[in-house]
Formats: sequence, structure tokens, C-alpha cells
Amino acid sequence: MDKKLYAINGKSGVKLWEFETGNVVCSSPAIGSDGTVYVGSHDNKLYAINGKSGVKLWEFETGDSVYSSPAIGSDGTVYVGSYDKKLYAIKTESKGLAKSPWPMRGQNARHTGRVMKKK
Repeated sequence: MDKKLYAINGKSGVKLWEFETGNVVCSSPAIGSDGTVYVGSHDNKLYAINGKSGVKLWEFETGDSVYSSPAIGSDGTVYVGSYDKKLYAIKTESKGLAKSPWPMRGQNARHTGRVMKKK
């Protein structure tokens, strides 16, 4: 297990940057429309990282290990759950989720984590 989040160029496979948390990274990252990357760790923190540079913008401490991947609302609010059985809603300056040109398997292209219903 690793304490790091890595940004990798999808075409070349070259590492762009890495960010080290205080403990094991335990969530998939979410990316805001402004490029901010949000990821949780077993050190009870949600991190906001500049997606271009890998520099920490801020951190939010929860009551226990973050166990869910962050989800971003349309207004930029970041939602994350922790082992203390709480859901946290953190207001951000982001404008919501980044759009993706490809759909996630079984999910949707806006990466909200909600399964799309077939019509």
C-alpha cells in the first residue's frame, strides 16, 4: 500500500507529479471542473491538490479514516464519508465535476458515482 497519489500522462505513461499523504490513500480521486484533484487518506484527511502542479491547496480533517471516494456536486460541494459514520459536505470554489470524453464502466461520464439508468 502506498501513501502517494500519482498523476500519469495517459499517452506517454510518464509521471507528471506525485503527492504524499500522511497515510495510505484509500479513495479514488475526483476531479473538479477547475482541475482540482480531491483524494482521501487513512490519516483522516481529504486533500485538495492542484491538478497541474501536484501542490496541496488545502486539507480537511474528518473524524476518522476517509473510506469513500469524494463526489462533487454541481455547485462544487465535495462529499466524502469516513469510518466515524459521517458524511461530510465541504464547500469549495470549484464549479462542479470535470467533464470526461469517456464514460466510466457502469457509471456516467460526469463521474458522480451514480449508475446511469438505461432508457
